[in-house]
Formats: sequence, C-alpha cells, structure tokens
Amino acid sequence: MTEMPTVAELLDIIRQLTARVAALEAENKALREENALLRQENTRLKKRISDLERKKNKYVAPHSREERQADPQRPGRKAGQGNFTNKQAPGFVTNEINVELPNRCPTCEFTGELTLSHFEKASVTELPSLPRVEVTVYNVPVVLCPQCGKKIRGEHPDLQAGQWGATAHRIGPQLEATIHTIRHEVAVSKRKLPRVLELLLGLKLTQSAINQAASRLAGDGSPLAKYVLELEKQLRQAAYVHHDDTGWRMGGEQAWVGAYRSEDVALFKVNPQHTSAELRAVLGEEFQGTLVCDRYSVYDAKQFAGMSQQKCLAHVIRNISDVAAQVKGRAGRGLAYLLRLKENVQDALKVHRDFQQGKTTERQFRFLGGLTRGRIHRLLSRTDLRTPESERLRAGLWKQEEKGRLLHFLEHPEIPPTNNAAERQLRRVVITRKVSQCSKNKRGAETHMRIKSVVETARLRGGDPVEVLVSLSR
Repeated sequence: MTEMPTVAELLDIIRQLTARVAALEAENKALREENALLRQENTRLKKRISDLERKKNKYVAPHSREERQADPQRPGRKAGQGNFTNKQAPGFVTNEINVELPNRCPTCEFTGELTLSHFEKASVTELPSLPRVEVTVYNVPVVLCPQCGKKIRGEHPDLQAGQWGATAHRIGPQLEATIHTIRHEVAVSKRKLPRVLELLLGLKLTQSAINQAASRLAGDGSPLAKYVLELEKQLRQAAYVHHDDTGWRMGGEQAWVGAYRSEDVALFKVNPQHTSAELRAVLGEEFQGTLVCDRYSVYDAKQFAGMSQQKCLAHVIRNISDVAAQVKGRAGRGLAYLLRLKENVQDALKVHRDFQQGKTTERQFRFLGGLTRGRIHRLLSRTDLRTPESERLRAGLWKQEEKGRLLHFLEHPEIPPTNNAAERQLRRVVITRKVSQCSKNKRGAETHMRIKSVVETARLRGGDPVEVLVSLSR
C-alpha cells in the first residue's frame, strides 16, 4: 500500500506549488509586457512601411528618385499630339542684307560665274547694344502765397500728389507695370529683380524702391485695390469657382494663400488661417455656382451644406492609388476592388473629356455617364470590405457621392471634374515662397496678392498685364 503523505510533506508540496505559480505569474506578466511592446513596435513599423511606400509613389524629380522607373515614358511629344514646325520667320524686319553671290563650287572646285537658282531667307534676332530708359526731369515751380505765406507747388499730369522731397524721384507707370509683370508672371524673386533690370535696361533700382512702388500701386483705396474688389464680385457670379490653398508666411508666422479661379477671373487672398470663414468671406452668401475643390474637411462645414460642389477626381484617383499600394500583397480582394474603382473613375473622366472634345453627342454623354455613374455607385455602396484602408476610403467617397459632390460634372458637363486650374494658379505662388521669405507683414502680403490677381486675370483674358497695370496706376 502507498503511504499517505504526512502533513509536513503536504505543506512542503503546497509551498513548492505556490512558488511555482508565483514564478509562472511573474513570467507571464513579463511576457505580456514584452508582447505589448512588440505590438507597439509592430504598429510603428507598419506605419513606417506605409509612409515609405507612399513616399516612393509620390511624384518627385527624376534625379531625386532612389530607384529609376523600370519603363519610364519617353520625353517629348506623343504620337498624334500637337503640331511640330520649324522656327518661323520673324513677323517684322528691321534690317535686310543681300549676301554676295558665291563664285566657286566647293564640290568640283569650279571657279567662275554660277547659275542663280533661288533666294533663301535666314534671319538673326538680336538685342540692340543696350536699351536705355528715358529719364524726364520736371522743373516744378514752388511759389509763396503773399497773404498766408504757404508754399504752393506746380502740378503736372505725369506727377503724383506728394511727389517731392524724399519721394521726388520715382519710376514711371510703364516701367513699374513691367517690373510687377516680371515679378508675378515670370516669378522672378524680388532679390534678383534689380539685377535683371540692370542687365536688360542698364537701370539700377533697389528692392526698397520696388516695394514702395508696389505699395503705392496696390495700397488700400487705390484704383487697383478697387479693381480687385470688382473681380471678387465677378467671381461670385461665376458658374463655377476653383479653390485651393498653399502655405505662406507673414513676419515669419504661418499663413495661407487661397487661390480662387473662375473661367476668366483669378483671385488670391492671404490669411493667417484657412478655415470655412475665409472661404465664405470671399464667396459670400449669394454664390450660386459650383465650388470645385478637394476633399479637405473645410468644404464639409455646415455653412456649405447647401452649396453645389465638385470634388477633384484627380485627387480621388491619387488617393485610390495610395491605398492600393498599401493593401498590395495582402489576403482578400481589397486590391481588386480598388483597381476596379479607379478604372471606373477614369472612365468617368474619359466620358467627360470625349464630350468636351466633340467626340460624342450630348445624348451619348448622358447615356455613357449614367452607366459609369451606376457602376461607381454600386462599388461605393458596398459594406463588405474587410481592409481598414479600403473601407476608410470607400466611406469617405460614399459620403461625397450621397451629397452629389463626386460626379456632379456628369449632370452638368460645363463643370470641370478636376481642380487642376486652381493648382496651376498656385504654382507661381509656390515658386515665390521657395525663392523668397514671403512677406514681412500683412500689408505687404495683401499688396503682393492684389497685384498677382490683376496680372493672372489679365493673362486669363488674353490681355497684356502691363497695359492693365498701367491703366490702374493713373
């Protein structure tokens, strides 16, 4: 028979088991803590991988890519696109020279009179030795009133009020307008403008002189400032308005430049923040057109609930591509869903483009647009997606589709389906920001944006920005 353990033995076994349980509990606690740390590290690494994949797919200059594309597109014109011609003869001729007839054949060494076949035209376009500006000095009489002793200055139409003393010597309207056009249309930095003027005109100006001229031209209450207010009113009456913004600085502090673009108006506004209040201040309460924009949360504010909007499909396609890169290689059909959604969005753009180019009739446009919209609607209304990234994107797009803001252009083909126009308007602003320190204060920023609004609007309307600025300076 097996002997029953004594009480002392049982107590010893209990002590051993208790110690073993305590050790296992301590080990289990340490493993749980280590597991939590590993989970955090795993989450961090997944996010890092996702960020690197997005960065790899993001557009960068070719020389800054870590890896070259396997099959890059060839540069230059694509087959069947655009017209290629040789450089045409100049439209006007200031001098003509007759070249002497040759009297020797370099092929057979024949010397003598050669038979004239025809004349060919060749030209050389050149600058004169150095263009010079014209400087006009006005001898302004200053007289004294015999009754009160006050000084009275003579007036001339070409002289501005207060043009005496430290501000007696100024640049003329034509030169000033040209300087601002070079600054805003060509995006030459203010620091380089004096050197450009010296090279082209032999004129020496300081940055301060250029800044003062800009302040006088576009200051509060000036004809140019009033003209910009008129442009703002015209913008509110437009059928559609593009809007986008980019960063700026005023006195070293963060600010934002908003670009507003209709068919023939370009308006720029600078503000210390970019909220729905700034957007509403420009568009006003009476705006009845369509706002073309991206999916930034500002445009979903309650005060814009009744506003017609068209979300930029170029951004949507880019968002789909980014998410597709994240889910690539995972189990499930998330990637196939995203590729199918992207294909249908691209089809919607093609339907609109073909109609705008006259390849399809309005009836065909309505029919094809309806088919494409139905496919996109069915894809976005699905609720069985298991990939978090795909579901997040689908939910965001479905929210806009329910409000009629995703495919609005299929009902109104005059509305552009992308916000490319606003992004193009901001390119020179971005260049200026990169090559300068932006603005020292709000007054300088507003002056800059007012002049830019006039220059870009003139370009949109096919006019000469110099002529428009000259007309607003008198």
